[in-house]
Parts: sequence; C-alpha cells; structure tokens
Amino acid sequence: MNFFSFEFLGAFVILLLVYWLFQRAVRLQNGLLILVSYLFIFSFAANFAYILFAYTLFIYFLANILSRYLHYKIIITLLAVGILGCFTAFKYYSFFQEAIQQSLANIGIQVELPVLELILPLGLSFYAFHSVSYVVSVAKKELPPASWADVTLYLCFFPSIVAGPINRAKDFLPQIQAPARTVQEPLKALLLIALAIAKLFLLSATLTEYFVNPVFEDPTSYHAGQVLVAIYAYAWNIYFNFSGYTDLVTGLALLLGFRVPQNFNAPYLAENLQAFWRRWHISLSTFIRDYVYIPLGGNKKPFLRKNLNVFIAMVISGLWHGAGLSFIIWGAIHGLGLIFHNIKNTLFPASGNQRDTAAKNPVSLFLSRVMTFHFVCFAWIFFRSPTFDDALAVLRQLVSGDVAASLLSSSTILLAFWGFFIAYPLLVNIRNSIEKNHQQISWAYYPVPLALILTLVFMLSPSGMPGFIYANF
Repeated sequence: MNFFSFEFLGAFVILLLVYWLFQRAVRLQNGLLILVSYLFIFSFAANFAYILFAYTLFIYFLANILSRYLHYKIIITLLAVGILGCFTAFKYYSFFQEAIQQSLANIGIQVELPVLELILPLGLSFYAFHSVSYVVSVAKKELPPASWADVTLYLCFFPSIVAGPINRAKDFLPQIQAPARTVQEPLKALLLIALAIAKLFLLSATLTEYFVNPVFEDPTSYHAGQVLVAIYAYAWNIYFNFSGYTDLVTGLALLLGFRVPQNFNAPYLAENLQAFWRRWHISLSTFIRDYVYIPLGGNKKPFLRKNLNVFIAMVISGLWHGAGLSFIIWGAIHGLGLIFHNIKNTLFPASGNQRDTAAKNPVSLFLSRVMTFHFVCFAWIFFRSPTFDDALAVLRQLVSGDVAASLLSSSTILLAFWGFFIAYPLLVNIRNSIEKNHQQISWAYYPVPLALILTLVFMLSPSGMPGFIYANF
C-alpha cells in the first residue's frame, strides 16, 4: 500500500478518528498502532510481517531476558550475528554467491553454490537499526527493558518502517510509554505533508522521468551536456525524494502524537563534506558515528587510525545501501573525501572566524559549497548506476566527444540548475521562516492556498505514483 494511494488516505483518516477516540487509553492506542502497522506490512507481503514478528521475538529475548545473565559484549555479539545473518540471507547472498563462485572459477575451481530467491523484507534495514539502539541501551543499563508491546510498536511503527528516519530507543520509547498523548503541531503536520506531495509528485518525479532515468539507463546514447544535466538532476532528485518522504512521515507521526528525528537540514548548503554529513540523512550519519565510528575508537585514536576508522565507517555506510560494488565505491569516495578534509584541517587549521560560517567571506563560502556539491554529485554517479561498469560509462560520456559544444547545447537546462543552486539558500530561509511562524497564521488561511498549490502540483506532475528511493535499502 503506497502512502499516496487513495486506499492509504482513507485508511489513515479512519485510523485517526478511531485512534483519538482512545486518547485517554494510551495502551489501546499503542495496540491499534501495532495492528495497523502489521496490516500495512502485510499488504506488501505476508512473509514480511512474519519476518518482522520473528525478528521482534529475537530482539525481545536478547535484550529483555538474555541481557540479565550474559555479559554486554556477548549480547552485542549475538545481536551482530543475528543482523548479519538476516542481511546476508535477504540482502547480500546473491552478491557474495556470484563473487565467491567467480573467484573460485579464476583459480580453476568450479563450485555451484545454492541459489536463494529471497526478497528483501520491507523495512529490514531500518528496524534492524532501531533494534541496535534498543539492545545496546538496555545492555548498557541506559534504559530499562521495555514491555513486549512497547518493543513491538517501537520496531513496527509504520510511518518510519519503510525508509526511516532511524528512531533512537531513548527518544522514541518514552513517547510510546507516555501516560497521555496529544496531536503534535497539526498545522506544521499539514504543511509538511503538502510539501512532501510537492517534492515527490512534482519535483522528484519530473526529474526522474525526464532527466535521470533516460540517461542512466543508457548513458552511451547521450552527449556530455545531457549526462551532466542527468547528474545534477539526480543530486536534486534523491534529495527531493528522500527529504519529501521524511517530511511526509514526520507529518503523519505528528498527527499520531509522535515526533521522529530530523533527517535533513539543507544538505547542499554544506561548505565541506563533513558539514554535508551533518545535514544529509542525519539519523543514519549519527547512527554510523555512534555505533560504528566511536566503537572503533573514533577521535581518541592517533591520526592514521582515526582516519582509517572514518574510511571503514563510510564503506560500511555504502555497504548498508547495497552489496553492489558501486555502493561500496560510493562509500569509499566519501571516506576518502573526509580523510582529505581531515588532512587539510590538520595542515591548515581554521581560525575562530573561519569556523564561523556567518563570518566567512560570501564568495569563499559559495565556492566551498560549489566544490562540495560537485564532489557529492561525482559520488552520486556510482550510487545511481546499476553497476560499476555503468558508472564508468557515465563518466566516459561526460568527457567524450566535443564537450564544449555539447555543454553549450544543454546550456539552458544547465543554467536553470545553476540558478536553482544559487537560489537554494533563499528557498531554505523561506521554508525555515514559514516553519518557525506557522502557528501565528490562522487556520482560516490554510485551506484555499493549500488546495491551489496541490491542484497545481498534480496538474504539472508526471502521471503515476512516485516511488521512495530509500525503500530499496
């Protein structure tokens, strides 16, 4: 069931009506959310619901029972084995199967490993991350063990199970266990849902259909200018798609009385790669920092080891997105970029004024943004391309033929992208101002403008239902 389908809209309205009838009975609300969440997952495939239920049993048994008797390190080891087992079976097996068979064939050993036709369960990557936060918090005695119902709802909460954001147990469980619950900022919720519709139906879908897919599906049929347009388009496409999804689920969660973590903060305003990762998929980057980078030693290690930790963390981030070589290279590119950023800061440490973004020279700041954006765009080529060879084909087309003439032929669209990039800070400020002052606007002023905007969005959008890019991970 797609979040934008009429079936979901009708079901969600009915859910809200019934849900808030039980406002004084939070346990009944939680039970209803568990039921609805499992029905939502079941609507995609029955097996997905069964797998989630079995995984929840494993996590509950591990954190609530075994953690009483076993050492913290044993609990974490069992958790890691369980997660790696699920990821290997459902997400990585086919990749490793082909890689192992090819490696053995190269040395003259012919082995036919069994073929497993397993579909990646909906939300596995995200509820696995949620479970890490819960098990680690309980094993470290940072949180008391939660009840079976609370753990179940924490792992299956339907707004964030498809593609995040990643909820931390210490922040989300108290909301589940609260004695009372109210709608959180309904005006903001409606604005976020409207913004999500505009981002996904109009901006992301248009970029996908007209600029991104045609080129990345057959890069050799396009010249350098068209390829560059496709790369720019994908950078904005994945941002509008994923941030639009985050806006949507944030709005849905607010209407249900929950707050989910911020996941984006104008990432293409970043002046360096480190700042980009503080702004992009924030719940994932902080998760990788807290549960991968810091356990490896983080900043407490010597310079070389610290940077090796950064590289390992980014490669793991790439591997989490998918087992293909292109995802691993995408993570490695970002890892190397962060290492060079650390080397630069070590050799040329910034003064107090240079650390303050507001005090920086605007020209220098803009050029830093341009460099960071293009580095991120270069990495996106590997992320979007189905295979490593496809990514190389895109890069070859980018520098083949009469580059100057092809760029000139696409100059109108390229200038439009540059214009949007330049105007982006202003658009961010407008959005922040509306979000900050939305409560001062009367309800009476919302219906007509929202209806007009949404009508215009649907009139101009390509036909079809937009997909969620990160639902594939």
